[in-house]
Amino acid sequence: MVEKSPTTIFLLRHGQTVNTLDGSFRYNGHIDVDVTRKSLEDMRAIAQQMKSYPITHVYSSDLIRTRAGAAVIAEQLEVPHTPLPSFREIKMGCWEGLTYDEVREQYPEQIQKKFADFINYRIPGGETIPEVENRVFTQLDELLQTHRGEHLVIVAHGGINMLILCRALQVPATNFFRLKQDFCCVNHLDYYDEFIQVNMVNSPCLP
Repeated sequence: MVEKSPTTIFLLRHGQTVNTLDGSFRYNGHIDVDVTRKSLEDMRAIAQQMKSYPITHVYSSDLIRTRAGAAVIAEQLEVPHTPLPSFREIKMGCWEGLTYDEVREQYPEQIQKKFADFINYRIPGGETIPEVENRVFTQLDELLQTHRGEHLVIVAHGGINMLILCRALQVPATNFFRLKQDFCCVNHLDYYDEFIQVNMVNSPCLP
């Protein structure tokens, strides 16, 4: 029997960062990179759609690329916004700020080891996937208890969102790369006591 009032999470990825305007993917990790003005306009448009939902709180990581969009949404919805370091992107150590090609050129042995054991290999100065899951899931579970039965917005990062989605779908994190997360995308998850219902993934807007 399905409960009548799940805890609803609208899980968003931040907007396009200013260091990816050339179309290159970069391992930004924990470095603080700003987002484009257009991405904030996109977040404002999403916030307008959210006005039909009883959102009570907006959370984000404490990095500027998530804080900026989350602040726009919170302002539009007139609800509190709380940045949390636990929702930071996966720390990529010495790869941070580099493109895939630059990493392959500078650290060929590291990139081979990382993709041979994506879950457990630690990039020098970075985090393993279990370490990331521990901080993210602990924080998420705390919010789900605090805001039981409410509607929340979380603006996080591509890697963090994919780990949250893997957990919701009950698939191993090795399936991480099967889940795409575009800039400013929206995922809709309903958390019941017995299970998690994934209603929407990587959408440019709300239904």
